[in-house]
Amino acid sequence: MMPALAKLHLSGQEGLLQAHAQLRLPPIASQLAQRTGEQVLEKLGLFYRQCGEAQRWAAVGLIEQQRGIEPKAVTQAARDQALALEWVTEHSWQLWRIAHEVLPACPERLALLTRWRQALTEQRDALCALRHLPGAAISPAAAEPLKPWLSEWQQWVWQPLLETIERQGWDRLFVTPAEIQKRLESGPASRCGLVAPGLPQRLEALWQELWLATDALHHPGSLTAAEGIAGPVTPGSVPAARGHLTHRCVWDGDRVADYAIQIPTERTLTAIAESLQGQPLPQQDNWQAGLGVWILSHAPCLEVAVVDSTEVQHA
Repeated sequence: MMPALAKLHLSGQEGLLQAHAQLRLPPIASQLAQRTGEQVLEKLGLFYRQCGEAQRWAAVGLIEQQRGIEPKAVTQAARDQALALEWVTEHSWQLWRIAHEVLPACPERLALLTRWRQALTEQRDALCALRHLPGAAISPAAAEPLKPWLSEWQQWVWQPLLETIERQGWDRLFVTPAEIQKRLESGPASRCGLVAPGLPQRLEALWQELWLATDALHHPGSLTAAEGIAGPVTPGSVPAARGHLTHRCVWDGDRVADYAIQIPTERTLTAIAESLQGQPLPQQDNWQAGLGVWILSHAPCLEVAVVDSTEVQHA
């Protein structure tokens, strides 16, 4: 199967940045044509590695809707709890990865990641494996508290990361214009109500949602409640950690006639390119490293390769 691919083509012309996005996505429609709902759920993991919990919830919502199944409130709470754990997993990894990119090697930070991953694995193993069975009746799991980890994350990841970004001068190096953000983005920065965020503000949104999601683990159903931080789930539409995820399906009886998935990175990558287009070429020597961190702070669900197109355009 053709893998997903995300590239940001970047060049400098007459002192201005020129940027455009390139995105190649898996052939979802052809891969899922004539599949049953259960077969759709089985194959989802072959398309995208990130946000698997959100992907399955979006799909099972469409399957239950097509079959006239009203999901039980207790099952929705269990799915909500699993989604909250996915938010914790993905946001914490994104923050740790950015810290790893910019901070000196630190055995304490590496040890923190190892222990943290083990704790999250234990939480995940406690979840009921049948939560995405259409029409299932399951209950949320007992969750161990994660807030006691907060001080270690502050010491080894959060505070050193913010200090380094300020010292490097990356704090206002790149900013997303409010109009572009409002039109295209749906991830942590937008959910947290930020307007025209720079790099520190985007990291703050990831940090804030990480610890709000740890609280949501102990209140199943709260993440996607009407007043929750994520917003409600509807059939095919789920607030994934990295932005809003949408599945659409046209059914032919109990089989798929046409299936489409819109991942949040489609719009996020466009927002990144539009935000850079026509901006003055930064003068500081380390701006390209800052650009890489700024892209990561958007939490794209695909690796984004930055391609220098300057030589190609002048050839």
